[in-house]
Amino acid sequence: MNRHARRLSSLAASLAAVASLSLAGSAKAADEAQQPENRQQALGVAKTVDLPTEPERGQAMVSIEESCSPVAASERAALGGAVKACVETRPMKASSTVTARTAEEADTVEACDITKPGKWTWERTKGICLNGKEVTFTLSDEQGAVLGTALIDVKSSMNLRYDSLTWNELITVKVTKVTNAVSNVNIKFDVDCTSSCSPTNNRPWTGTKTLGQGAEASGSVTYTSNVASGMRDNIRTKYHMYITATGTTPTKPNVSWELPYQANLRCDAELTTPGCVFSDIRASLKYSLSDPKHAAASAAYSFAQGRLRDWAPLTRADGLNTANRKRTCEEGSSDPFVHMYDEVLGDTCDEFPFAGSLEGGTDGALCADIIPRYEDGAWWIYPARTDKPFTYEEPCVRAHVSGEANSSAGGKYGALVKSARILDIEKYNVSVIE
Repeated sequence: MNRHARRLSSLAASLAAVASLSLAGSAKAADEAQQPENRQQALGVAKTVDLPTEPERGQAMVSIEESCSPVAASERAALGGAVKACVETRPMKASSTVTARTAEEADTVEACDITKPGKWTWERTKGICLNGKEVTFTLSDEQGAVLGTALIDVKSSMNLRYDSLTWNELITVKVTKVTNAVSNVNIKFDVDCTSSCSPTNNRPWTGTKTLGQGAEASGSVTYTSNVASGMRDNIRTKYHMYITATGTTPTKPNVSWELPYQANLRCDAELTTPGCVFSDIRASLKYSLSDPKHAAASAAYSFAQGRLRDWAPLTRADGLNTANRKRTCEEGSSDPFVHMYDEVLGDTCDEFPFAGSLEGGTDGALCADIIPRYEDGAWWIYPARTDKPFTYEEPCVRAHVSGEANSSAGGKYGALVKSARILDIEKYNVSVIE
């Protein structure tokens, strides 16, 4: 089975439940006989194309760590003879109740998913959340016997701004259980960040909070990136929590962590407005077959990705846009695009891969020339030229679409570049939905 046949088989299996799956160009003779006469030359029906892509949300488990320190001799008697205090962190096994927030805090809380216990979750433009980081504070005597414990649940929710270099994070700690010699704990908290980043306020609350069972402390911290104009910077935020069972606060944090290594917080000042995203999550450009403004363009992209090639994600290269478009559609092509105004009102050349991508710029003579037409509730794809038969191995598509559809599709791409901060030579996905 050749690559094209394998592609068609895989695509058909993945879209078996879609009513408009069958392709006129590959239908059996009996099926063709039942189609309207003008469909006999159709290459296929445009349909949803959701090719394998990078995930749109990142996840990472809370790490397991443990640290111990001696209890000062002057404090041992008040703690039942405890000589050692240990702190262990691990992912929570069951979700705890999310505490209601004030209106001022609501935007931060809703930035991302805080319902998955024991995990970090993040999205490209929204932010990152930590839910269910379980911290156990334990006092032990000289024989190692446990004298008392405190169980603490830690949550955080960071709300990024794609159009700002300043962002907030809400941090909450809640004591869910205390036992025996530990009746309450004293908790202090601060944050830090790396490279061009600095916290403008690094403490979610002032000083030390004394918390008994069921009590919690909560507050926001603010970060600012000072990335230079035209530059980009990868940043890591860091967290320090100090826990004791007395009024004494340790001089060093006994619980420390930072963003999971999988999450890449990037701030840049390369676009018109600077801002920050999690760049490890690839941006996704989604076109719709039902959007009245650019449905014809969507149908062309659907055909290009569903019938011709296993397209890799595209790579932004806006600086190549003019040269690539000339090579594919205009006088730079050995076979320039010929407008068909009698077939398509306001006809223009809409190319895929896009001219503003590294993958674009193929000589238009090698492209499949097509006309998308909406008929009987579906977008059908027709060959534009009888003198240019299809091989289904073409490296590009030139679609005859109206200027309005072409402009709308391009505008959607341009808007995503800004909102998802797609930088030069950065990859992004393209898919087609209903």
